[in-house]
Amino acid sequence: MFIFFFSIPNLLSLNEDDLLTIPSLKILDLQILTEFDIHSLHHILHCIPNLQDFSFTLIIEQLDTPFIDDLLDGNNWQQILTRHVSNLNKFNFHMSFLTDPELFDLNLVLNSFRCFLTRYDNWHMAISRWETFEEFIPFFMDSYRNESREYVDNLSSLIDLSTIVTLKFEQSNDLRRSHVVPYILRLSVQNLNKRTVLSGLGDLDYSFLRAPTSPAGHGGNRNLCHCNGASPQDVLTVTYQGSESQNLVLCMCPNAVTGASHMIDTMGKVPAPIRRYNKAMISATAGTCGGAGSSGDVSFYCSSNMHVSVFIHESAHSMDRGKSASREWHDAVARDSCVPDAYANSNYADNFAQVVVLWVHLVGKGRDKDLGGSQFSYEFDQIVTCFEDLSNELLCEIFDYLAEYRLYEAFSNLNFRFEQLLHSSSVLLKTSFCIFNNDEIMNRFKQFMFANRHQIFSLQVTFILYDGYVFSSSFSFDSSFDRLESIVFKDIPSDALIPVLSNLSSLPHLFSLTIETSDIKEKINDIYRLIFVLPKLKYYRIFSSDSHHSITLPIAMNNQFSPIEYLVINHYCSLNELTCLLSYTPQLRHLTLHKTKSNNDSNITILPSIILDNLKSIYLDLYRTKYNELEIFLTTKIFSNLKSFYIFGSRDITFLYAYRWEQLILNYFPQLEKFYLIYNDYIDDEQNYPIYTERRNQFSSSFWIERQWLFEVEVKDISIEYTIRPYNNRWYYETKDNIIDCSAFINLTFERISDSIFDEEGSKKIERILTITQIYYLEILEKELSIPVLIQVINLLPNITTLKIHSFRS
Repeated sequence: MFIFFFSIPNLLSLNEDDLLTIPSLKILDLQILTEFDIHSLHHILHCIPNLQDFSFTLIIEQLDTPFIDDLLDGNNWQQILTRHVSNLNKFNFHMSFLTDPELFDLNLVLNSFRCFLTRYDNWHMAISRWETFEEFIPFFMDSYRNESREYVDNLSSLIDLSTIVTLKFEQSNDLRRSHVVPYILRLSVQNLNKRTVLSGLGDLDYSFLRAPTSPAGHGGNRNLCHCNGASPQDVLTVTYQGSESQNLVLCMCPNAVTGASHMIDTMGKVPAPIRRYNKAMISATAGTCGGAGSSGDVSFYCSSNMHVSVFIHESAHSMDRGKSASREWHDAVARDSCVPDAYANSNYADNFAQVVVLWVHLVGKGRDKDLGGSQFSYEFDQIVTCFEDLSNELLCEIFDYLAEYRLYEAFSNLNFRFEQLLHSSSVLLKTSFCIFNNDEIMNRFKQFMFANRHQIFSLQVTFILYDGYVFSSSFSFDSSFDRLESIVFKDIPSDALIPVLSNLSSLPHLFSLTIETSDIKEKINDIYRLIFVLPKLKYYRIFSSDSHHSITLPIAMNNQFSPIEYLVINHYCSLNELTCLLSYTPQLRHLTLHKTKSNNDSNITILPSIILDNLKSIYLDLYRTKYNELEIFLTTKIFSNLKSFYIFGSRDITFLYAYRWEQLILNYFPQLEKFYLIYNDYIDDEQNYPIYTERRNQFSSSFWIERQWLFEVEVKDISIEYTIRPYNNRWYYETKDNIIDCSAFINLTFERISDSIFDEEGSKKIERILTITQIYYLEILEKELSIPVLIQVINLLPNITTLKIHSFRS
């Protein structure tokens, strides 16, 4: 039976005793594209008591759908299936949703399902997951056929699985064909089918294990305590002492199934190299679950006074950290028959955990060579100890690659050494915050900043619908942030920007600052004044879409210079305004200007005595600037040592006058090594984009050949892009020696060629190109090129010597 729902009413008011049952129904495929709650699932399955094969699919767009947490909890599924469909022998689970990775703990979900699997005798299942593309891929649309096939074919390279599960959508009405999003959670049947060593491990001798001294005090991280929706009755922090100390949180749920003393003593018997990976243990409420399980670094125990082997097993899941999912472990299991018992045959994760349980017994009894000999002993010891053996210096280097959230998630509360290291001045934190109109969020931000002010190395603050005055009035930077080197403000309100910038000068090591804001028209001059007085700033980037502003700063005096070396301006700025800004930055090395506007007057500001000796690279996007303005700006002799020059131009065909560039470079930039020019020509607007009327093939002169700066053309959907770039290996260069005759290496690339428009528009583009240069090499990227169109193109380009076609229409 196949059922799918687009809208489901609230079924809370229904009485199960009034529902009809369908005893003959054995197979159900339930697919849902709407909000769905756990109560509805109870009612549906109550009606099908003899169900044997159940496929469940839930497809939603956002993770904040009501009841989603219930449906992503394997413990809930265990209770539902046990209660309603005791004859079930096949279960497939598919959930698809779009979410922010920072808001979703996939490991927590997977571990809850791992616990779910262990409660079914003779069920052998694997949990599989993968992170894929960021956008929807609709499988049912013909236009996406190639992308969909590529997506499915490449799953094996994307999936970190115990067993690779390839998506196959056999039926046209299968909703999963039309919605595959970045996060997919799926359960599938799996059996290792290996010969087992023992019938079970619970009867093995572990009497040699001893618990260390373990004082416990009330209090601890309550966020680690999950009591089936209830608040913990008590939270304790246990300190296991020994060669190194470890703090571990004990959560006692209401009506806890096991007493605190047994929990503390039994966990203490778990060898420290295994136990250290636990952050917390939970004594669950009686009757809410069965067996035991683990969710990331937290283990929970649902039966009273469980054996130490169970505690070792769950701690081994925390120690696993992806080892059981690795190809190395799978290959080892395939080569060997080391599956300790039937439970270890369930899946690779439980196989790993049971191997750890057996290994502890063998080591304690001096029989470790019974399991794989010295080679296994060496490899297993490496798994347990190799990371712990790293020096503090090397660990700090590793920590540098982790954001603050990931760093604390991975290493906090592991043991005394890591706790001390995390809070030492040797570990620098890279952190980011989203600031809302919320007092609690703001207070958390202030508390974190104050507590870690001597460790914060970089900070990114994103403002979302925020009153800037509240931020600037309640928080300020000062000299106590003595390790802070980089700040990024994203979407910062204009009313917060000036007050915040005013106190940045107290930061002793602020080297990098990025500002993204919207409304700067009344504050642009104040912004730059405050930026130029920052004493250590080396990198400054500003972005704003606001075009209604004018920079009216005076030319800098001798005592007003800034140490900025990298300046990135991504707001509208004329070359005159840029000249004034450059007077403040004599140490500048790299300059980028993304948006230019025309000068208000025809006169270019001349800097009387400024020479930017260190400036080696300039990038200018001159969308609204004429070539003549650029030429005057560049001949002010302030760029005496320029090595690389990147220019983007349009609306002025003079940019393609090669002889003008030759004279400019020879007279003012003879030392120039790299020259990039991109000019966009839009043929639909001949008033703004006039036709080229100069001599043809100017970019094939000896000047360009000697410098190996080559001319290329690319026809895009709505424009023609002309490019000058330094020589690099292109498809049409047979050997490096050909560079001697590169005057004939003028390449034309067509991005797309449409049959319907080529006769008129395509011909017009080629005619326009041929007024500037001859074409010798042609490349066509169109995936479905027709032969008649190809013949048309070739007839219009009589000088072609080489042709490259990517695909013909079948």
